[in-house]
Amino acid sequence: MNLHIVPDNVFINKFYDNLEELGLTNNNKIVARTQGALKFIKRPVLSAKLYSKDFDNLVGDTHAYDNVFIHQFSPLLYRWVAKNHFRKLHWMSWGADIYNLPALDHGCYEPETYARYVKGGVSLHDWLYRLKVKFTQSPFESKAYSKVSNLLTWMDSEFKFAKDNLPSLNAAHQFFFYENQMPYQQLDNVVGTIAEQKRSPLLIVGNSASHALNHLDAVRSLQTQQVKADLLIPISYGDKKYASFLKGNLSFYTGGEITYQENYLDFDGYLKLLSTSDGLVMNNIRPQGYGNIFMMMYLGKKVYLNPKNISIPDLNANNLKWISIDDVATTLNQSAISNKQSVRELLSHERVLEIYPKYFA
Repeated sequence: MNLHIVPDNVFINKFYDNLEELGLTNNNKIVARTQGALKFIKRPVLSAKLYSKDFDNLVGDTHAYDNVFIHQFSPLLYRWVAKNHFRKLHWMSWGADIYNLPALDHGCYEPETYARYVKGGVSLHDWLYRLKVKFTQSPFESKAYSKVSNLLTWMDSEFKFAKDNLPSLNAAHQFFFYENQMPYQQLDNVVGTIAEQKRSPLLIVGNSASHALNHLDAVRSLQTQQVKADLLIPISYGDKKYASFLKGNLSFYTGGEITYQENYLDFDGYLKLLSTSDGLVMNNIRPQGYGNIFMMMYLGKKVYLNPKNISIPDLNANNLKWISIDDVATTLNQSAISNKQSVRELLSHERVLEIYPKYFA
């Protein structure tokens, strides 16, 4: 029997569905560490507040499980991991649980975003969170990481980053990825029904209201290059304070209209938005938003990335073509880029069906 400690997140729905497709649900207990009713997980999983009696009762003896998988290793789990015993403990990385650690996130920002937003200080919510981690969890950090047997991520570069920056982590690397709601090869059936519309060039900038996306520097680059395109900036989820900041600080762009996608779109609506755009601009240095990036690549759209993005070596190794954010003006009107086969080879549903039994049977 395997145990999975998960956050209340929509990605767990597809994870559960894949286990169910392979007949593995009976061998995998999923416990969501959340307070109150589940908001995003729509599958029959258990849930309780971390460090509560209910959570302990649901989990039971951690050493009794063949494998324990932590999906998103939040610092709030340090004490729990340090004080429990495991036959094998596996960390399924979500990115933020590495790059957003207070000691590591300083390298994720470009100059203008850092000077005009990040340097202003953390929010009260973030400050209280960091204070809570410092006094209740940080003393257990080193011991917690030392218990991890394997770090599961599709990026070798992410694994190396974690090893280089978390001294007590002695884990090995195993390949894993969270599948989207719709497997990439099924996009063909949906996209074929979306009619093309005559319009000005449209670039999507970022995928959320996350300051790690360095929106200010991205739009500044587009302005400097004299790009002629409308910009759509999704801010339907993420940091509301940062979303308001963006709406008040991007008016210097004169290459076209700026629209903010403030309302949540269902999957079909978001897919239509992606498929009718001309490219995606992601100016993050830490890997982020790969569900959007891979969908755009699969659709043959141009994906513009920050050349300092930590995941670039993995994209190159898997023949996934990207363009530097510095080259938007010279490439925007060029022909589409073919990445479909490379995305399929790396992240197909068939590959999911191959790797799940290796880890979760």
